[in-house]
Amino acid sequence: MTNKEKIIEKIKELPTLPTVFSRLSDAMSNPRITNDDLAAIISSDQAAAIKVLKVVNSAFYGFSGRIDTISRAILYLGLNEIRNLIFALSVINLFKKKKNLMNFKPAEFWSHSIAVGISSRVIGNTLKIQNLENYFLAGILHDIGKLILFEYAPEEYEQVLQLVEEKRCYIYEAEREIIGFDHSKIGEMLCQKWNMPPTLKNAVRFHHGGIMEGSTEKLVATVYLADIITRTLELGFPGDNLIPQPNEVVLEKLNIPDKFFTNSMDELLSNFEETNKLLLSE
Repeated sequence: MTNKEKIIEKIKELPTLPTVFSRLSDAMSNPRITNDDLAAIISSDQAAAIKVLKVVNSAFYGFSGRIDTISRAILYLGLNEIRNLIFALSVINLFKKKKNLMNFKPAEFWSHSIAVGISSRVIGNTLKIQNLENYFLAGILHDIGKLILFEYAPEEYEQVLQLVEEKRCYIYEAEREIIGFDHSKIGEMLCQKWNMPPTLKNAVRFHHGGIMEGSTEKLVATVYLADIITRTLELGFPGDNLIPQPNEVVLEKLNIPDKFFTNSMDELLSNFEETNKLLLSE
């Protein structure tokens, strides 16, 4: 068995979905379920429920302390939004490791991912996307494959990080050279295991180029651009210091307003500071 095959075998043991999220997803398939029933499932994990309410009442959602129960959160934001927020919290807790590997620190990684999630939602809101619930989660998950490799192949990933420093290349290029595939492929595998919707899976798989197999999909393009914005603002650390030149095809697809960047920076930065603190707190 080759080294690449050994890593794949390890990755097949990827963790299953957190219990509260699994229960919530199962319950949502029941047409007779009520919001109060769903709120009870969420509230069974007290720590998650408290954090959800804190985030919902933050500037990111703009309710300023008006949402005092999970039932009201579901009513105002919708069940899909709350479910995705719980999923984001669960994934962060699942992989919130204390150990570092060279200059790769999980806390800084999550700060970058949270910033991409916030940027994706701000872009989606600017573009007047009707259903924004997947935009924040797509940003949170876009680089999840890095943490999987960090966790399941630490020796190989240390070589990846060394190569990034030596060649000043993108981390995905070093991953391909050392391991044989990059974190976007691993992220796709995890999305498949967790039965994520195709749009989320595509955003994770194709976020490096913003184009999906010759075509553009708005969520894929948005996460791609949000990643560039986050790198430019140096929010968190994704594993390398490089900033890609935006693909003109992607920019044309999204049709971003001319003054978007200057008009949105204050909102993005203030939302990031508060949301990052809330999501990464113990």
